[in-house]
Order: sequence, then C-alpha cells, then structure tokens
Amino acid sequence: MNAPKLRFKEFNDEWISQKLFQLVEFSKGNILAKADLDETGNYPCILYGQLYTKYNEVIREVYSKTNRNENNIPKSKKGDVLIPSSGETPIDISTSSCIQIDNVLLGGDINILRPISCDGRFLSYLINNNKKTEIAKVAQGHSVVHLYNDNLKQISINIPSVQEQKRISDTLELLDKKIELQSKKIEDLKLFKKGLINVLNKKSYQETTLGKIGKFQTSSIDKLVKENEKIVSLYNYMDVYKHKIIMTQDLSKLSKTSAKDNQIITNNLKRGDILFTPSSETPDDIGHSICIQENLPNTVYSYHLLRYRPNIIIDPLFSNYYFNNSKIRKQIIRYATGATRYTVSLDSFLKIKVDIPDLITQKKYGLLLYSTDKKVNKEMFKLNKLRELKKGLMQDMFV
Repeated sequence: MNAPKLRFKEFNDEWISQKLFQLVEFSKGNILAKADLDETGNYPCILYGQLYTKYNEVIREVYSKTNRNENNIPKSKKGDVLIPSSGETPIDISTSSCIQIDNVLLGGDINILRPISCDGRFLSYLINNNKKTEIAKVAQGHSVVHLYNDNLKQISINIPSVQEQKRISDTLELLDKKIELQSKKIEDLKLFKKGLINVLNKKSYQETTLGKIGKFQTSSIDKLVKENEKIVSLYNYMDVYKHKIIMTQDLSKLSKTSAKDNQIITNNLKRGDILFTPSSETPDDIGHSICIQENLPNTVYSYHLLRYRPNIIIDPLFSNYYFNNSKIRKQIIRYATGATRYTVSLDSFLKIKVDIPDLITQKKYGLLLYSTDKKVNKEMFKLNKLRELKKGLMQDMFV
C-alpha cells in the first residue's frame, strides 16, 4: 500500500502520485535585490538567498523591508511555496518555504508555487524532507546554480487527501513553534551572558600586566610515546582551542603520551593554571585559553601550548571567562606575527594588560557565567531532542 509508516488513525486511503504542475501554479519573483533593503522601509519583502539562510519550512514572520513597491514586483498569497531559483550549490536551492502572510514582496530569483489543490505547508515539508536530492539533480550550472520552474513542474510527489495533509502540517508546525521558542530561550541566555561580560568590561580595576602577576612555562612534550618514560595524560592544542574543561574524573578523555620525570614536574597542571594557544594559521584564532579547575594528577600539556601560573589568587571559574574575553584576546591578536603561521612570543604575553577585580567580584561573575553556560547546555539538549523528534516524524510521515 502506498502510505507512510506513521499515520493518523482516521486516515487509511492510499497516497496518490502527482506531478507538481497538477498541484500548483508557477510564477516568479522580480527585481528586488540586497541593495533595495531598508530597515526603515514600509513594505515587507523576501530575497531568494534568505530562503536558505533565514527561513525554514513555514514562514510566519518576515525579517526584511524595502521602500520599493512597483506593480511588477509579485506579492505573496498565504500558502505560497517559495523555492530559490539560484544559489551556490544544488542542495542550497533545493529548499522550500511556505509563507503564511499575504502581500509580502517577492524578489528576483524566487520560484513561486501557488497551491491549487494541496496544502502549501505540507508541500514545503515534503520537499525539504524527501525531494531535496531529486530537485538538486535538475538544477543547472556550476559556479552559480539555477533552478527553473520548468525543472520543477515534472517532479512527482506522493500526496494524501487535503485533510490528511493539513493534519500532518499542523503537527509539524506545532513542533516547529516549540523549536523556535526553545531556540529563543537559548538566544536570550546567550544575550544575558554577553551582557554580564559587557558590564564586567566597563568596570575599571587596578591595571597590571601578566608578567607582573605570574609566570609562563613552555613545554617540550609531544604526542609520541617513548620507551623508559612514564605514561601521562596530555592536554593538547585542540583541547584548549575547543575550551575543553577536564576534571579528575574526566582524564580518560585526554590523549596519552609519555614524559620524563623532570617534565612531569615542570609541566604539571594545578588548579588555577591557564593554558594559552600561542599560535594559529590566522591571527584572529590565536589566544584561546582554558583555566584548570582542579589539580590534575599525572597530567601535562603539549609543546603547542603555554602555561600561565598566576602568583595571586584568581578564581578559576572567573579565569576561564576572563582570559577568553575579547578585552584580552584582542591584545594577544595584536602581538601576532608571521606569514603562513602566526605566533605570539612569550615576551609579548608578558606585556598583556589585565585589570583583575577583587576576589568577591570574581566569584560573583564566575558563578553567574558558569551557571548561565550550564543552563544553555541544558536547553541545547532539549532543543536537540526536539529537532531529532521532528526529523523522525518527517521520515515516518511522508512517502
């Protein structure tokens, strides 16, 4: 039987195969381009590139405006399905969005599919779920790829009754709204964190340099395991670049290497130590750091990293955010030199200016930032679960 794996119990008819030209009327957007956008404009509009960068299967809110409103610029009708007709790759433009707003101006290079006998939302979800590859195959071009209405007209889809289409669309749209709300919650938390850091940056404390309040230590330890050396855990460049915080119980997540007794003593890692990345292929990627949150037994760091050990008390949670702050990283980046690979010298690191607040302020902001990150991670887990649920439903609810 031609029917999906997952179905509402009140529906049992077979799905019918039809060509797109039997279900929609085709037309095209016109004229509007990026240069026509105006934040203070009077007319909502959509450009073709936004269909694969800003919008999903259903458009309930339009982000751009313009002051152009010529008669030859097509306007949307609620339920229209919009597909970009040009882009950089076939997969980019093999995407669809059903607009739920009337009278939105539709720019050039947009294919407009106006439903005759189907639900536009259903068509949009179906195309994005199991027709992307087929549509990508009929796109034309290389450096710039084009997708014309004539290419779309012969695409076949399996379709149920309009009533079943609407039930499927309502279910997926409800899930999309939950995903949007969850995404907004995460965005708000990130803005709160950014605000905390901005407040901290605006406050002035006694200025000093890294060279005056601590010492740097290089390393000669690599990833090679050598005979007659002790096996140890190794913090390497990518661990710091990805801001991976390792606690004692997580040491198995670090790679293993070997080191001499004197190296283990010299390059050990204690609570409050800060590891910096002093080099990168681009200047903007230099100066990532992490702060060690507790003494790590039998653990060292690689020769690609610098260890900084403050001789004043700095709260480790606070350090983890403070030294990754743009105020510090911008200074590090300014000292970068090189051609194919950029490096910041040890002498330059000693000159980095810092203004560390009192310990009470450190603990306050460190805890606030840490708890915000924990909330972000918790909400991201929920968001990923919702996305997985949607992906599963879309795989099972279409033929």
